[in-house]
Parts: sequence; structure tokens; C-alpha cells
Amino acid sequence: MKNIFLLLFISFQFAANAQANKEVMGTWLSENKKQKVKVFYVESLKKYYGKITWIYEDDQEAGRTMLDVNNPNPALRNRRMTGTLMMMDFEQEGRYKYRGYVYDPISGKKYRCLLTLRPDFKAAEIRGYIFHPWIGRTEIATKIAE
Repeated sequence: MKNIFLLLFISFQFAANAQANKEVMGTWLSENKKQKVKVFYVESLKKYYGKITWIYEDDQEAGRTMLDVNNPNPALRNRRMTGTLMMMDFEQEGRYKYRGYVYDPISGKKYRCLLTLRPDFKAAEIRGYIFHPWIGRTEIATKIAE
């Protein structure tokens, strides 16, 4: 009897983790409402990535273009920011936490990043940092319909 309860408990834990994986995916709006990032999962790498789908400064319909001029790689400095990979190599570290790297399009630098989903899965704290999360900056992103 104890083995059945243990098996059920383990099954529910795996189901909860599988659900959490889907909760981080989707489109997120930045705190200043000037960027939309679509988060997706690459099965072969078992990691999450985020691509800029819209950025205020790079809205061609409004006549604005933003290039990646501060990129450390000179070959990438003429690319548009829309479509650029902004979140890289994120791995899940529990029900609500993901850790990876984030690219700052303004400075052209890559930072370590801790993404923490709020329990309602409608917002996330995104903390970019250098060595330790204590030394960094946090922004709140809101999940939006695609």
C-alpha cells in the first residue's frame, strides 16, 4: 500500500514539473512595455530560449530601426534587434526558477540570469547579474496573449 502512495506521489511530481515547463513558454512583455520576447523550448538541447519578437525602437511600421550596434562581434552589428536571441541556455531549477543567460541589446553584453515565475504564472521576475544574483538588476515581465 505504501508503494502505491509513493508511486502516485512521484507521478504527481513529474506531472507538476511538466506543467511548469509549459508555463514559462509564450510571449512576455517587458516592464517598460517596449519589448516582447517569445520563450520556447529546444527539445534536443533540453533548454529554453527567448527571441525578441517586437521592440519599440525597432518597429519598421512606425519608421524606426534598431541595429545591434554594440554587439562584440562586428559581423552582427548590422542585424536588426527584432528576431535576435535575447535569452539563452535557460534550464529549469525547480517549479518556478530558471537559470541561463540574457543578452542586453543596449550594452551588447551577456549576463547571467535568474528567471522566477510568480505562482500565478502571469508574471516573472527576471534578474540579470554578473557574478552573483545579489549584484544585478531585476525587471518584471508580464505574460501576454500571442
